[in-house]
Amino acid sequence: MINKYLFYGVLAFALNTSCSNKSTVFIKESATYKAHTNAVSGTQISPLLVGNNVWFINPTNQIWDLTAQSGVTSIRIGGHSFDKKMPSKAELLDWVKRIQAMGAEPIMQVSQYSPATAAADLVKYFNVDLASGKAIKYWNIGNEPWLQNGKPALSTVGAMVEAYFKPCSAAMKLVDPTIKIYGPDECYFMDEAMNDLFGGKNDISGKIPGKDYYYCDGISWHRYPQDTNINLAYEGIEDFKKSIIKCKAKVDFVNAKHNRSGDNALGWGIGEYNAKGGPQVHTWQNGQMFGGVLDLCMKYGATYATTWSMFENNGNRKGTDFSSIDGANMTPRPSYRHMQMIAKNFKGIYAEGKSSLSDIITFGSVDGNKISVMIMNRANKPASFTLHLNKTEVADQTNATLNIDANSAIVYKGNIEALATYIYVFKNNEILRTVYTNQHFINEKAPDESKL
Repeated sequence: MINKYLFYGVLAFALNTSCSNKSTVFIKESATYKAHTNAVSGTQISPLLVGNNVWFINPTNQIWDLTAQSGVTSIRIGGHSFDKKMPSKAELLDWVKRIQAMGAEPIMQVSQYSPATAAADLVKYFNVDLASGKAIKYWNIGNEPWLQNGKPALSTVGAMVEAYFKPCSAAMKLVDPTIKIYGPDECYFMDEAMNDLFGGKNDISGKIPGKDYYYCDGISWHRYPQDTNINLAYEGIEDFKKSIIKCKAKVDFVNAKHNRSGDNALGWGIGEYNAKGGPQVHTWQNGQMFGGVLDLCMKYGATYATTWSMFENNGNRKGTDFSSIDGANMTPRPSYRHMQMIAKNFKGIYAEGKSSLSDIITFGSVDGNKISVMIMNRANKPASFTLHLNKTEVADQTNATLNIDANSAIVYKGNIEALATYIYVFKNNEILRTVYTNQHFINEKAPDESKL
């Protein structure tokens, strides 16, 4: 069900501003306003959306603490090494307790190579015996099966996954039918395999025979753009967009085919994502790509997007360093900061954004009496903008015109630095602004927050 919230702006100025139409509230920097309500509807933002991955590295307490401070709401326990050799129950229990203690949801992977009885036993341990004190709702079966099994012909992947996925799922749900199982966590959105597995000849999206629940509850996949010559803040985002749109179309197709709706509707999530490798991960562009990916995930209704990973390869900016935290001074990277800004500010209903300037991406959310807006300037030059918190496009010959579909009469005029990401939160009589720029990244500084 889509929740609805109400918004409209009412004039209340603290600075010398003017307005030619009483239905419009113009705000310049440092002004105040008062927000009330008008109906707005859209996609509900998943409470698990912003996530990370933990695996065999046995993170230090500092890594766990920094991860908690990022505001992530889900942490996947899985990966290639994990799939080949499962950690002990004691180790898994420690991780699950830490994840739950920070208020996040664990997403637990079981191995594609172990017997279905082993997967069922793990569900029993956490969800019947309640080892951590709280059941785990979200589960995965296997990790990147095409890659792990020697990159066979894509026409054979569906049968390969079906052979282990169905027995594991049936055994796991026999223990706890309320769990949600996502898969197959391929290394990218493989059209042929996904067509076979979701509504095709190797369909894992139907009901388990004799039961009123399904084998698979969500399509999950991974993505690491492989072209090292692209600008991640531009082409990287477009790379993800193509796969996300195809995934959402497949989800809608399956839900119609199997008449799945409500809590039984098929969902989707990204189990791993990042840039290609260490040198690309530790960049400003990667941070803005994360902002763009999470924007698309909110727009198209993802359940979760869990980046790979919390910390690895000593955060050394080389090879397989996909860390959210840099190893030099244990400083959060731009990827971490963009996740943190979205996790902190974006809840409720997604509000689509439009920009008259291709260098700027903008989007928002509506949560009760709060409107949050992210503005990402990807260009190496500053820009002036006029932000309309509604979808009525009004040409501005001087400034970039930005629209957020929040059904509010508020219009805000401001400026944004080069290579910068700003957050504006409009609530009651306050505007809270967060400023994070490439210079913050270079100088290893946290974003600046201020009331306008």
